[in-house]
Amino acid sequence: MPYSSWGDFICGAFVLIIIIFHFLNKSKKNTALKSVLFILVSVLSFNVLHGVSDLLVYNKVTLKLALIFKYLSIIVFSIIASGFEIYCLGVIKDTTKILKWHYLILVLPVLWNIIWLIINKITNICFEVEGNTIIYHVAYCLLFLCFIFAMIYMPIMCLVYKRGIYPSLFKVGLTFTIFSALFGIFQFFFSFFINNNVFFTSVFLTLSTAYTYLYSRNDLINIDQMTNLYMRNKCMDDLTASDGASVYMLEIMRFHHFSSFTGDQILIEIVNFLKTIFNKYTMYRVSSNQIIVIVGKSDDISKISLINQEFRKPINIQGDDYSIDIKTSIIIKKKNETAEHTVYLLEKMINQIKDTNEVFIVYSSEMKRKLEIEENDTNKIIKAINKGSVVPYYQGIYSINDEKITWCEALARLNVNGEIIPPSKFIPILENHRCVNKLDRNMLCQVLKELKSMNDSGTRVDVKGISINFTAEDILNQSFIDEIKQMVKNQEIDPNMISFEICESVIISNFQKAKEIMEELNSYGIKFFLDDFGTGFSNLKAVLSLPFYLIKIDKSLLDAAKENTRNQQILDGVVKAINSIGMKTLIEGVETKEDVELVKNFGVNYIQGYYYHKPSNMTELNKTIEEKV
Repeated sequence: MPYSSWGDFICGAFVLIIIIFHFLNKSKKNTALKSVLFILVSVLSFNVLHGVSDLLVYNKVTLKLALIFKYLSIIVFSIIASGFEIYCLGVIKDTTKILKWHYLILVLPVLWNIIWLIINKITNICFEVEGNTIIYHVAYCLLFLCFIFAMIYMPIMCLVYKRGIYPSLFKVGLTFTIFSALFGIFQFFFSFFINNNVFFTSVFLTLSTAYTYLYSRNDLINIDQMTNLYMRNKCMDDLTASDGASVYMLEIMRFHHFSSFTGDQILIEIVNFLKTIFNKYTMYRVSSNQIIVIVGKSDDISKISLINQEFRKPINIQGDDYSIDIKTSIIIKKKNETAEHTVYLLEKMINQIKDTNEVFIVYSSEMKRKLEIEENDTNKIIKAINKGSVVPYYQGIYSINDEKITWCEALARLNVNGEIIPPSKFIPILENHRCVNKLDRNMLCQVLKELKSMNDSGTRVDVKGISINFTAEDILNQSFIDEIKQMVKNQEIDPNMISFEICESVIISNFQKAKEIMEELNSYGIKFFLDDFGTGFSNLKAVLSLPFYLIKIDKSLLDAAKENTRNQQILDGVVKAINSIGMKTLIEGVETKEDVELVKNFGVNYIQGYYYHKPSNMTELNKTIEEKV
C-alpha cells in the first residue's frame, strides 16, 4: 500500500477518534460542536474515498471505479477546504459577520475544482488528452495554499486569544502548528521520500480538523448556553480592544430573590428583548444578573428609555407576573484603561443608584471624584480588616422570664484611623472583596481576648453568654472549626459562654454538613442561634431538625404583625411551634413600649432591640445591667 493510502487511513482514524470523543463528552446539543461534527464526517468521507481510490487504482478491473472515487474525493475535499476556513475564522473571530470579503477567497478552491473537473472531462472526451498532469497539480496547490493559510493564521489567533483558551488546548494547538511546519519543510526539501502529494494533503486536513475542534471547544466555554451570549472572558478580551467605545452594563436588581427556574425564564425574556434593541452590537453575560453591551463609539442613551419603558410592565412566567427593576451604567472606555477596571467602574456606578429611583447613570468627572473617594475609603477599610482593627460592640438580650439582660450579641465595628465605622458602611465592601471571613475571625479573637482580660482582672461578666455572627463559608469549614476550638482553649474561656449566630443560607448551602458541624460544636459547649428567621428560606421543618438553642425571629415579622391580627396569629403560631420542641425564641427590632407589650403576648423567651439596650462596649453593658436590676 502506498504512503498516501496509509496517510489517508491514519487521518481518518484520527478524525473518528475526535467524533467518538465528542459523543463521550455528551456535547451533542451544542451548535458549534454539531458543525464540527458535520465537517469531521466530511473529512472522514474524504479520507476513505481517497484511500479506496488509491487501492483500486492498482487493479485494472476497478480502474474506472477508482477514477470515480478520485473525483468524489476531490469534490468533498474542496468543500471541506472552504468550510474549514469559513468555520475556523468564524470561531476564532466569534462571528461570520466580520469575514466579508473572505467569503470570496474561501470559495475559490471550490469553484476552481468544479471548473477543473469539467475541463478534465472535456479534454478526455474531445482531445483524448489526460488532464491529470498540470491542471491536477495546480488544483492541489490551490488547496494547499488554503490549508497553509489556516496553518499560519490560526496559531496567530491562538496566541492573540490565549487567555480565553484552556491551557491544555492552547498547548495542543501549538504542538500541531510545530508539527505542521516541520512536515512542510520536510515535504519541500525531501519530496522524493514521499510517494504522493496526497499524503501532504491528509496531514494539512488533519491539522485543520484539530484546530477546528479546539476552537469549537474554546467557543463552547466562552458562550453561556442558556442565553447564547458571550461570557466574561470573551468580554474582557473584546473590551481590551475597544478603546473609545461606549460600554453599557445592565444589572437586574434583587435577582437572587427569584427561584432558579423563574430567574432563568426572566433572564431569557430580558435578553430576547435586549437583542432587538442592541441587534447591531455584541452582548455579554458577565455574571448571573449582569449584561454588558459594547455599542461602539456612540453615546446615544435613547435605548435606555426603551428598556425602562418595556420593563415597567411585569414579566409573565407561567401565569404569574413578576416586576423587574433594571439599572444601567454607561461609560466610555479610555485608552490604556484595563478591561477589569472598566467593569469595576460600571459596577461601582450601579451601586450608586441601586437604592434610588434612577434607572441609569453615566460616568462623569463628578462621578469620577465620588468613586475615587469611595475607593479610598474601601482601601482604608480593607487595610483596617487586615490589621485586625475590629472593635466589638455588645447589645443586650432581655430575658422575659428573668426580667433582665442575660445574653448579649457581639456586633462588629471598625476602627479606621481612630474613627469608629458602623457595619452598614463596611460589610458591603467586605462582601464585595470576599473578606467577611477575616471579619469573623477578628471578631471571635477580640471577644475572646476581652473575656480573657476581664477574667484575669477579676471583672464580673454579667451575661450567660455572647453570640457572634458567622458566615456559611466559615461555619462549614472544618479547619476553621478546629481553629475555633484552639482559640477558645488558648484564651481559657468556657465554651458555654460562646454562641454562634448563623443565617438560613448556611442550611440551604449544605444541610448535612451544617448539621454535623453544629452537633460537633454543641458537644464542645458552643450553642447556635438561627439569625433573621423569616427573611429567606424559612423551611420550618428543616430548621427544627437542627440543634439550635435559640431562634431569632426577624424584625420584618414583628412589623407585619403590627399591621393586622392575621399576621399576629401567624407569628404567634410560629413562636408556639418553636417553643413546643424545646427551642428558645427571640424577636429582634423591639424599639418601643408598644412593641414590648405586643411581643410578650406571643410567649417569646427573649427580646432584643434599642428599647432595652443600644450597642456599647462591655463596660457600658455591665453598667446598664446593674442599673436595670
